[in-house]
Amino acid sequence: MSKILFASLFLALLGGCAQPQQLERPMPNGAYLVIEGSEAWAVLVQDGQRMEERGRVLDVVKLPGQHSQIAASYVIETTNCGKLQWLTERSGALEGETRLLSQQYNVDLDSPGCVISDGLSRAWTALDYSGSAVPAG
Repeated sequence: MSKILFASLFLALLGGCAQPQQLERPMPNGAYLVIEGSEAWAVLVQDGQRMEERGRVLDVVKLPGQHSQIAASYVIETTNCGKLQWLTERSGALEGETRLLSQQYNVDLDSPGCVISDGLSRAWTALDYSGSAVPAG
């Protein structure tokens, strides 16, 4: 009987030490252009790491109507990345998609201090808290 009790205690002790297998948790990813008044942030979240370029808004153009593929254009200026421009699509499969224009338009993306240079090929989400919405077409 003592052998059974000892074996049960030993197995319980070993069972308590076992660690469940660590499951790989997905890490958030995203690219965001945040506009609030005259302030702007270009934010990349990659593998759970947040990289941000803070800047000021130089120009916001929102085009009314359905005759244009572009609903809005945002131009900001940052210390490390210079002037940056994004366009928001109006219709079709890309409706609502915001994209950072190529290095042809944003020449300072190659600067060593520019932390959002990896965001060129990503779809961005424009979050405009300045009080004026993109007009519905």
